[in-house]
Amino acid sequence: MSATHQFSESNLVGQVVTDGITNLNFGSDDSVNIVPATYPIIRGDASFEKYLRCKFSDTFTEISNMLFWRSDVLGYKTGEELKAAENVAYATPSETPNADDDIPLSEGTALAIQSAAGTATITAPGYTKYIRLQLQTTGSTPAGSVFQKTLCFQYDEM
Repeated sequence: MSATHQFSESNLVGQVVTDGITNLNFGSDDSVNIVPATYPIIRGDASFEKYLRCKFSDTFTEISNMLFWRSDVLGYKTGEELKAAENVAYATPSETPNADDDIPLSEGTALAIQSAAGTATITAPGYTKYIRLQLQTTGSTPAGSVFQKTLCFQYDEM
């Protein structure tokens, strides 16, 4: 048997965890699986932060070499940036623009993700540490939908 992987998102004060999310849309509401048209980001503002982590279950010996990056062709619209920080602790998500770095654009510069215990490997079912994401815009960002982003999470399994 092999590991099962799913993305989990945490939201709200006190941390409500949702395993197996269906989308990672950014918006003006701190909730999971949002519809951006219902919760648009106002030009010049930032989205609520997203606290994402990976959950591994079923039978495996070891998960290692966990990497996270953005890999897409269209990129950004004017004034739009996707920020990311790896291995952070959960905090109540905020719309205040954070000072995180731009998400890496290749596997070679990807964020190295740790287990929830702070190690480079996972040897029993459980979670990774958090990846904090936030979409930030400026006054020059055009109105309307942004380009779809392709986020990559890679790992080795033994």
